[in-house]
Amino acid sequence: MIHDTTETPIRTEEFTARQKTLLVQYYPLVAKIVNAMKGKLPPYADLDELHSTGVSGLADAVKKLDPARENSFAGYVAMRVKGAILDELRKLDYMPRSARNEAKKIDRVREGLEQSLGREPNDGEIRIKLGLDKKQFDKVRRRTQLCSFVSLNNTVGYEDSNSPSLSESIADENAETAVEQIEKQELSSMLKSRVINLPEKQRRIIESYYFEEKKLGDIAKEFGVTEARICQIHSQALQALRAKFKN
Repeated sequence: MIHDTTETPIRTEEFTARQKTLLVQYYPLVAKIVNAMKGKLPPYADLDELHSTGVSGLADAVKKLDPARENSFAGYVAMRVKGAILDELRKLDYMPRSARNEAKKIDRVREGLEQSLGREPNDGEIRIKLGLDKKQFDKVRRRTQLCSFVSLNNTVGYEDSNSPSLSESIADENAETAVEQIEKQELSSMLKSRVINLPEKQRRIIESYYFEEKKLGDIAKEFGVTEARICQIHSQALQALRAKFKN
């Protein structure tokens, strides 16, 4: 039994002596492939799990090795390890069922061509095997491309802990623009200057009601008048302000 750094075992009991030798020889290649892919992996990918998947791909490649093609085994095993990792990533991402079925069909065709050709087939060979023209094949490939979920808590920068998160970087359509904020500040300044120039009673009622957030009943008690009278003066003050803004 061979163990990797994450305690993921390869059970060698079912392998021949030659296959065990190949497992040991190419085992370090799995870590190299995972590390090479690390920079392009989506955030949800777990490196330890992908390494384990790569090890399974190595074991599968060793089992299926045609002795007559052993000279080209290095390229073949690298291809199978990468393929196993990509398959695992597909299981983790979101993809419509129809696209998933198309992806599986492409994988089956690719694997069959790998066995018959002894190398990784190119897109043209896969397309011909599927019986698709270039336009149809390109459409299928677009539908079966990997999709990934990204956490909005992830930072935009790579190593900078002070980088903003994605949620902070996405524009809020409901947020005020800089122009709207300036206009609001100018309007507020104009309103305050108009209020200051109102007759004293109107000014005090406007300030108490809007700026100090007092109730009309409490304002009426302070003035020693009825609440209906305060409402009347309040309406007069608003009419005066509207007239000044129209001018």
